Amino acid sequence: MEDEISYFFTMLGHPLRRKIIRYLGEHEFGSFTDLKAYLNVSTGTLYYQLDLLKNLIEQNEDRKYYLNDKGKFAYQLLLKSSEKLTSSRFIKRDSTITGYITLWLIGWKLISHLYAMPKLSILIATLTLIYGALITYLSELYPLILIYVEYLPIQKFYIPIIFIFGYLMINILANLISYIVYRNSEGVKYLFLGSAFSLIPNLILPTVYVITKSFQITLTSLQVQILMIVGIGYSLCFLTSAISLSKGLGAEKAALSASITLYISLALAFILSNIY
Repeated sequence: MEDEISYFFTMLGHPLRRKIIRYLGEHEFGSFTDLKAYLNVSTGTLYYQLDLLKNLIEQNEDRKYYLNDKGKFAYQLLLKSSEKLTSSRFIKRDSTITGYITLWLIGWKLISHLYAMPKLSILIATLTLIYGALITYLSELYPLILIYVEYLPIQKFYIPIIFIFGYLMINILANLISYIVYRNSEGVKYLFLGSAFSLIPNLILPTVYVITKSFQITLTSLQVQILMIVGIGYSLCFLTSAISLSKGLGAEKAALSASITLYISLALAFILSNIY
């Protein structure tokens, strides 16, 4: 049930979709013309939003839209949780062009769309983990959650295992911090998917490492640090978006959970670098 609630929060994360659900919940039925006049949007925009809501709404013989059982549940959820849905600054930023572009850059839009397509999101998350395990092994860099080090007293054969362990640690930390600080235990399944997506930018460094090695090019220490900083920065943005969407938390709360994950990663890298 909590995973379905997380899905509903994702679908209701856009103000237009919330208005459609609210309109149909209050009026029971509504034609395309009724909705278009109520929302004051273009035909293409309305068709797009209705297509995203296809699991929550249906049409009768008169071609009028109405809420199915899931849609009615979403409407009740919307009534009870409107404050939670609108608390996130992510949602408020969607009203401007700059905000819309920003949401794509930080991964919020991408993860939001993937959450709405469970089968595709599972496939992409699985492929990301497989690619991450393979590329870190080929790069011979040791991944410590979000940080890479060039040496550990561990055989390189175990690098993929360390990568997967880091992925699991991200989930454990994000869920644990959300529960301890905010008493939030929702969206565990969705966070498992979202945290996999958040690792995509962090794979920039090992990918470039492998490519340059194949051409016998050696990266300087500065280049490695820049690539790692860029990867970590974007991964933090993606992780913040994943936490916000899966748990229905505001931007600041989700960012805190993501930042603590980075601090633990930095502490781990510092301790191991001093020991070895």
